[in-house]
Formats: sequence, structure tokens, C-alpha cells
Amino acid sequence: MPQPSASAPVPSPTPTPPVAGSNTIETSQGATIGQPGGFTPMLGNTASGGTGQPVDGTTCDTQMSDNYHVHVYLGVIANGQQMALPAGAGMVNPQPPVNGFVNLATCFYHLHTHDSSGIVHIEDPDPQNLPVTQSLYTLKTFLDIWGVTADANHFGPFQGPVEVFTSGQTYQGNSNGSTVNASSYTYYGDDPTNIPLYSHEVIWVEVGPTYPTSLPSVHFYMPQ
Repeated sequence: MPQPSASAPVPSPTPTPPVAGSNTIETSQGATIGQPGGFTPMLGNTASGGTGQPVDGTTCDTQMSDNYHVHVYLGVIANGQQMALPAGAGMVNPQPPVNGFVNLATCFYHLHTHDSSGIVHIEDPDPQNLPVTQSLYTLKTFLDIWGVTADANHFGPFQGPVEVFTSGQTYQGNSNGSTVNASSYTYYGDDPTNIPLYSHEVIWVEVGPTYPTSLPSVHFYMPQ
């Protein structure tokens, strides 16, 4: 008796990038952008994050280097609500923020946040003098330092199907900041960990099942 043939699995459709929103996120030093309290603690790393030992080969240094210094925007949206990142993630014993900005700690990993604006600072002593138009890290390094895990079904404490959209490399030289057009966001996949971090990269991690219909542009408050 002939056996029924197995049908090929149907691939999941690629999510359509959210339409360009009319609003722009104006980042500023010391700002809190998004709902605070979604991540704990709201100052420093989680209990699983770096405590001073090297993480993914990245050391925690008493001084921040300016050899390779770029910035990335990480936005996390859980069921339609943007959640604020903690200040001092990527630091050991960050001191209380002054006007929302943390600049004192026992040591600083090369990837860290100074505030809750969503800006991730990458300040690396890179001995090869890599141009700031190139990438040294993926998002996984920052997440491992922070102590947050992520995959296709969760991001940190938020559970649900994950969709990731990015702007791609958008470095624009030594200007007074950079604006990323929301219409340039493209679907990256459902796992944010392998995203290369370029200067002025914008990354949106959405945890469903509810997703926003639009994403804002982002204005960086620093030149690189």
C-alpha cells in the first residue's frame, strides 16, 4: 500500500517592517526613554552579568578608552510598549546617576550605557585603530555583559515571539548627531544576538504578540 507523501514545511512569512512613524526620538544625555522598571535592576547589570571578570573576551577597565568610540541605539518594545534600558549596564558598581547620567563606577566594560536613553556606548582601546565605520562587536557581547539572554521567543524578562528590525550601518561622519529615517528599517530576523554593532545603528527588538504599527526615527545626541 503506498505511503502518503510528506508535505514540505511551510516557511513562516517574513514580517513586514512597520511603517515610518511621524515622530522622532530625540535622545539626550541623561534621558529616560521608555517605561522604566521593565528591566531589573534599573542601575547596572543583572545578577548574571559581568562583575569585573572578562566577558566574551571583553575586559572591565578602570578608564574608558576613546580609541574606538561609537554609539548604537537599542529599543526594546514589549507588547507595544517601549521599555527603558537601565543606566550603568556594562559597569561594575555604577554610582547613582547625576542628572540621569552615570559616569563613575569601579570599572567599565567596553560596551555600556550611561543613561536610560537607549544609547549603548562602545568605547574600546582597539589596538589596531579600526575605523569607526567598521564594527567590533555584535549585540550578544553587550547582552552577555549586561546579563540578559535573548532568542526567538524572549528578550530578558519579556516572553513572546521576537521580531527584530534594524537600520543598517548609518555612520555619517563627524556631524552633530545623526537622524535615522524610520522607513529604512528592515527585518533582521527573530534572534537579535548576532547583529553587528555599527556607529549610529538603530536596533528595535519587538516582543509580541502585540507589535507596533510604526517605528520612530532616532536622533543621536553625539557625533559618532
